[in-house]
Amino acid sequence: MTERLRPDLIARLHRVAIDFVIPAGLHVDDAVRVAEDLVASGFEGEATLDVAILDRNSVGSDAERLVRAMLSEHGIEVQVTGEEDARYGVLLRAFGYWDLSIRYLEESFYARIPEWDDQDPLDRALVTMLDERDHATTPAERDAVVRRMRAVVRKHVAAG
Repeated sequence: MTERLRPDLIARLHRVAIDFVIPAGLHVDDAVRVAEDLVASGFEGEATLDVAILDRNSVGSDAERLVRAMLSEHGIEVQVTGEEDARYGVLLRAFGYWDLSIRYLEESFYARIPEWDDQDPLDRALVTMLDERDHATTPAERDAVVRRMRAVVRKHVAAG
């Protein structure tokens, strides 16, 4: 399970998991590199070993089952869904908890955002903070806004 792994490896596993949700899809080479590093750090799970020996140029559809098994071995379950609302929910969690880049959330957020009067409190908070981030003048200010956004998303997800 992930609690025995270094934080950097856990973060990389989460980035592999989110590849199943974002439009770019699974990057097999990233999954293989994470598996190799897990093995090098002493982890010897069967599914992780299966991914570590994959060719980095394997086709995503061929490697998907193995990569999902590796993620599962580390306690990370990735839902199979084509439904946009479910995908957005996964992106929210990934943004809040797994440090998914804001650009992936932002694209889906703007594609689904309702009119102001129909927005829920989370939608309004994110719209406001995205605007604030866009008007920030330094990288540090933008990063601070993104940190606040992650905290708001975590609070929303936890309230469930």
